[in-house]
Amino acid sequence: MAYQTIKVEKDDAVATIFFDRMEKKNAANHQVFRDLDAALSDIEADAGMRVVVLTGQDEVFSAGADVSGFDFQKVSAGMYFMELVARTFNHFEYIPKPVVMAVNGIAYGFGTGITLTGDIVIASDRAKFSIREINHGAIPIETLTRGMEVLGKHRIAYLSLMANDIGAEEARDMGLVNTVVPHDQLKAEVARVCDKLKNGAPFAQAAIKRILNRKCHEDWDFALGIMPAVFATEDVAEARKAFVEKRKPRFTGN
Repeated sequence: MAYQTIKVEKDDAVATIFFDRMEKKNAANHQVFRDLDAALSDIEADAGMRVVVLTGQDEVFSAGADVSGFDFQKVSAGMYFMELVARTFNHFEYIPKPVVMAVNGIAYGFGTGITLTGDIVIASDRAKFSIREINHGAIPIETLTRGMEVLGKHRIAYLSLMANDIGAEEARDMGLVNTVVPHDQLKAEVARVCDKLKNGAPFAQAAIKRILNRKCHEDWDFALGIMPAVFATEDVAEARKAFVEKRKPRFTGN
């Protein structure tokens, strides 16, 4: 299949999805979510594929959301976007095949959030994580909901409210990452993990995922109820304008 923002390679029962928007540091726009969802549908239907890997290029996993392309002044626009996001994030959690996140570099905002949908997260020692939505007047809804099960309240509150960068080792200590390896060994470590996963029991793997992610729909139903209103605030519009004008936003709480 042809995609605009990602590449997919299938080899020896492993389907690897590469973010492919390096001119935007793999920032996510509407098309990224469409492409990811379509790729997952294709992989899910391919009986020869046993494991899914999501990764980036060079030292960039994803720099977050492509704020310059968002205009949510109408609630309907926010609802449409959140439906895309929810469908894609749900798909990663519900696809009945193990998902490995191979975080090869910066993973900000969306880049951190989507790692929460993975079953196993392996990070390069050059990886950096950050939840930056609050800098844009928004909230990291996937992190506030799905991340609670992974990291707990205090860690999620700190990441979401402070928007600080954290390194791969700190991310591992928090529970966001399973394993940290030297950057030049990331590919080999991912291959080692995939070799074991692709020879596992498919039904048991699918059942494990179903049990672990059983609250996913509840969280995304909540997100769809609140996020369109957040996106439609004047603060989000101001943040987008400030981003384009390369200045700090002036938030008013409206």
